[in-house]
Amino acid sequence: MSPTQRSLALARELGLQVQVVERWNMHSRTRLDLFDAIDLVACSPAVGILGIQACASASHAARRTKAAESPKIRVWLESGARFEVWSWGKMGARGKRKVWTVRREELVVRDGVVDVRFATEGGVSK
Repeated sequence: MSPTQRSLALARELGLQVQVVERWNMHSRTRLDLFDAIDLVACSPAVGILGIQACASASHAARRTKAAESPKIRVWLESGARFEVWSWGKMGARGKRKVWTVRREELVVRDGVVDVRFATEGGVSK
């Protein structure tokens, strides 16, 4: 199961309406994200509109940095939408069973700069 599939399942568990917006370009053989960083768009009255970058835990920092430096994501945020990086990795105590766990970080615009608002760990996926 890919990080996008895990994120799609978690978003649905959280009660969000969610759609994959990442596309495969067969000519260049690359994946194309919405606004260069968004794999999923989710929404609900309580959350609003949320763009999600789904990735493996090893690439979390690189994806966060790429999104924070993207002028398109800045416009997304300034337009009132939200953006989070959701990374997936197997975690658990030494000697115990490892389970897929999500790490979520929300990016916001503060004083004209895109910055991390909060980070959460947990949200075990089945």
